[in-house]
Amino acid sequence: MSSEAHHLHPAAMLIDAIKTIRRWVSAFVIPGIAVLASSGFSMRTVAFILFGALLATALAGLWGFLSWRATTYEVSGGAFRLRWGVLQKNERTIPLDHVQSIDTVQGIVQRLFGVVEVRIETAGGGASEPDASLPALDRAATESLRREVGRREPVETEEAAGPTVLRRLSLRELLIAGATSGQIGVAFSLIAVFSQLFDELGNFFSEELVRRTLERIAPSSVAAILLLVLAFGLLSWLLAIAGTVLAHAGFTLSREGDFLYIKRGLLERREATIPLRRIQAVRIVEGILRQPFGLASLRVESAGYGEASGVSTVLFPLLPRESVENLLLEAAPEFAVAPALEPLPARARRRYVLRSVLPVLLLAAAVSLAAPLAFDLVAVWVYFAVLLLVFPAALYGWLRYRAAGWAYTGDLLVVRSRLLARTTAIAPRRRLQSRDVIRNPLQRRARLATFRARVASGGGGGELQVTDLGSGDAESLAEILGPRLRRGGG
Repeated sequence: MSSEAHHLHPAAMLIDAIKTIRRWVSAFVIPGIAVLASSGFSMRTVAFILFGALLATALAGLWGFLSWRATTYEVSGGAFRLRWGVLQKNERTIPLDHVQSIDTVQGIVQRLFGVVEVRIETAGGGASEPDASLPALDRAATESLRREVGRREPVETEEAAGPTVLRRLSLRELLIAGATSGQIGVAFSLIAVFSQLFDELGNFFSEELVRRTLERIAPSSVAAILLLVLAFGLLSWLLAIAGTVLAHAGFTLSREGDFLYIKRGLLERREATIPLRRIQAVRIVEGILRQPFGLASLRVESAGYGEASGVSTVLFPLLPRESVENLLLEAAPEFAVAPALEPLPARARRRYVLRSVLPVLLLAAAVSLAAPLAFDLVAVWVYFAVLLLVFPAALYGWLRYRAAGWAYTGDLLVVRSRLLARTTAIAPRRRLQSRDVIRNPLQRRARLATFRARVASGGGGGELQVTDLGSGDAESLAEILGPRLRRGGG
């Protein structure tokens, strides 16, 4: 197969110029503000900075044009070749046999010009960056590239019926997914970063102005403090919902032949391809806010695929737990199973509870040693507050014990565990890369063991683990699942 060299869509010039301007802005915005402030925002300094901005924009546009001229791609000699570089010429060659998927991303600028960014992933991929990226191709060029690669991935067009849609995420489900996503902690972190930014900006204002402002807005009562905390939590929750909406709006799961297709995103539209033969394991995740309502999300561990090394991919962000098996029957029938799980032995219960309670007891002991109770009233309250955590910690350990279980049926290993979310992992026997049976001295005394299996996933791999199952069950699992057995202790 051979092909002539192709240029990108002309919109690539603008996209490259915008990226260049963005890098320059991030590098010079703080020095620019400092220069303006030191000059008292004089008109001469403002005019100088505006002239510099116009010159930088013109240079970025010229660089975008030169970069567009220097970038070509072609399929020839059984390989995909990408050439780029204005001053330093670069060439990347990817054998067609190694091409795993051709995914597309459509940002705001691409949507204005009706083009997409094409990302080529190989079977050895899994890194944060694609193996090759073409920032601007129209739909016809994208389909032609996929054809030249070998018709490995049929693409949906307006004229063709395209892949069969298996399930779409409705607006109601999208909002529920955001409200129960458990991403409030991430939103808290973002708010904390912004608060630090405002602290830094406060250095530009006088101490008297800052003091008077704080006196006016600072809470003066416990009720005001509680109200501020609630407002902070509400803002974090709304940010978590907004993040989910941006990432998963229009989420559509489709299938054609041996490939699954995922489309999602509000501002940045992403289209991803998951080859069925690369799926190593499926995880059913029931978040702590979702499990009471019978809701779950589906994730897949896929070798040589994923936006980050060792990170699983969302197959569907929210659906009723009872609908999971039916969706898997259509999307990935090999993983469609819902067996009754074997529970852990009763003697494992106290180990789960003790592991959860022990950190709280150690914290209480540390408080006692740091401040003797007889001489410090504050320490008394702290001490009893810590002890009050013993009961929820014990409950958490008991819930982890109740959630844990395992099964082996139809050549599929199924394990369930809980941290906060309850997760059920399903993996075929042939996908397991290793099997471990681990016993520490306390487990040996209680006739318990930890069974751990690993599947290939991105660059890091994914684990399926059951802690404190019976020693006999662990040995039986290791024997059934294959000869590759490693025993360890510690």
